[in-house]
Amino acid sequence: MGVVVRPASAADAEVLHRLMLGLAEHEDLAAFVAATPASLAQALSATPPRAAFLLAELNGRPVGYVSWTRVYGIWRGGDYLNLDDLFVVQDARGAGVGEALMRAFADEAARDGLTARWEVSADNHAAQRFYLRLGAELEGKVIARWTPSAMGEA
Repeated sequence: MGVVVRPASAADAEVLHRLMLGLAEHEDLAAFVAATPASLAQALSATPPRAAFLLAELNGRPVGYVSWTRVYGIWRGGDYLNLDDLFVVQDARGAGVGEALMRAFADEAARDGLTARWEVSADNHAAQRFYLRLGAELEGKVIARWTPSAMGEA
């Protein structure tokens, strides 16, 4: 059967949430996940959808996802796709799932003639090599985050 990548729908919210928690745990960030299956279903059901997901299945089992939002770039003067997450469960890595997800994501961007952008941790060298192998360009940039609680303290 192999790897099958398909668009996710609101009906997949529980599975997507479980995979999202797997990614957060892998990155030691589970405490920061505020999304719920209900909020994911709502985002996927909105018109237009607030987020998009592709779900990967390996031999019929959900094993990964890629998620993104469509963003307007001020300097670009147009939209681009901002990849939020790419995740493949540990026991499915090396089976081509990540590449299948990224190629399907690239097809989504190309369909609308859009550039794709995303972040990767500076110390995640394996991911950087993976993205370079796919033809992505890596830029040196520091990501700043300013939470509402931190803003109140400023």
